[in-house]
Amino acid sequence: MNPRGKHFIDAVDPDENSQENTSQQQVSDVAEPASTQQGADVDLASDTQNGASSKTVGQAEASAQVADDAPQPADETEWPSLDEAPPQRRRRSQESIKRIKRRRRIRTLVIVLLMIGAIAAAGWGFVNHSVNQGRKKIEEKAEKVIKAKGDTITYNGKKYALNKHMATVAFIGFDNRVSDDGTKEGQSDTVMVVALNTDTGEARGIVIPRDSMVAVDTYAGGSFSGQVTEQLCLQFAYGTDGDSSSALTAAAASRVLDNIPVDYYYTLNIEGVAPINDSIGGVTLVPTQTVPGTAVVEGQETTLFGISAEKYVQWRDTTELTSSLDRTARQVSYVQAFAAKVLNSAKSNPAVLINLYQTMGDYTWTNLGLDEFSYLATTMLEHGLTSFDVVTLQGTMQQGDTFAEFYLDQDNVKQTVVDTFYHPVD
Repeated sequence: MNPRGKHFIDAVDPDENSQENTSQQQVSDVAEPASTQQGADVDLASDTQNGASSKTVGQAEASAQVADDAPQPADETEWPSLDEAPPQRRRRSQESIKRIKRRRRIRTLVIVLLMIGAIAAAGWGFVNHSVNQGRKKIEEKAEKVIKAKGDTITYNGKKYALNKHMATVAFIGFDNRVSDDGTKEGQSDTVMVVALNTDTGEARGIVIPRDSMVAVDTYAGGSFSGQVTEQLCLQFAYGTDGDSSSALTAAAASRVLDNIPVDYYYTLNIEGVAPINDSIGGVTLVPTQTVPGTAVVEGQETTLFGISAEKYVQWRDTTELTSSLDRTARQVSYVQAFAAKVLNSAKSNPAVLINLYQTMGDYTWTNLGLDEFSYLATTMLEHGLTSFDVVTLQGTMQQGDTFAEFYLDQDNVKQTVVDTFYHPVD
């Protein structure tokens, strides 16, 4: 088909056709190459040669249609340029142009929608696969807990059954800088075991104060050299790298919690607090304590950004014996406000949790894979979780020979474990 002629059929001026013109270029709707005019079996050529100048517009259109169906020349270079065609031949029908553009837009839109649908289906398939894999891994860990602890216990004369769908993650706050009191760098300032019940969607954070005197695995030259009783925060320093230090700390936390397995760890370097805080638009809370050098004032609601967020969770007055407990209270208030904001945002946009996981990656060590994280995040959202309870283990703070020593109330520890990981049996 003529690649040009179809666009000129509406451009003929009848008045111009009434003029006498014996030129062969006057009749054809689009100037045809000489070889084509001679080879095509159409009335247009004969009419032109006989000098018929009174052709109507309808005849010209019919002639153009026949010419469109005629064989086209192999040599495209023989076609004249549009500039060589008469002015009336260059004018396209505006309606024709609009129809062409409309068809193109519709075709493009359909293609784009099909592509988006394919990508969304593939993406959802990937997410669904990841969630299923995460569920499988979490359930395998839960089975190990049941085998290790048994199904039931008796506490204070009552029988309790183990919650069989639990996931535990040790969230560890790590500071690789020399602390304010001059203690060894690389200690864990925060240890909080988060217990997630995937059956009910309930979540609880159990904070173990950093100065808790617990059984710590010690190493010398890379070899295990026994357990000693010292501050929980020191366990982190015995690892050879971030992952081994985190695993040792999670194991120590497990021993504190009546040997409830803590299979996962998520360790955050204090230097990541500011960028992570700012990535969600800041955290609004009511401070539990005034922090020097900042605008943070106890009891006055504020939104923390940047270095203020870091100082709020890191600073402590080392001249006070209970300064680490005061800091723990601030950290708990921050974690709860942070979690509430993220979980509420995730209700309308679940991708918030995945984005947060990726943002935190630059500042963390963890063995909690994306599969497990996706499953736990999905479970929390399905159950409408928008906040979680945080408790701090109770005890007594004493001044040791050099540093503060916190002695846990074992009755409180046991009760916390029972309340979190078990349910009463009638």
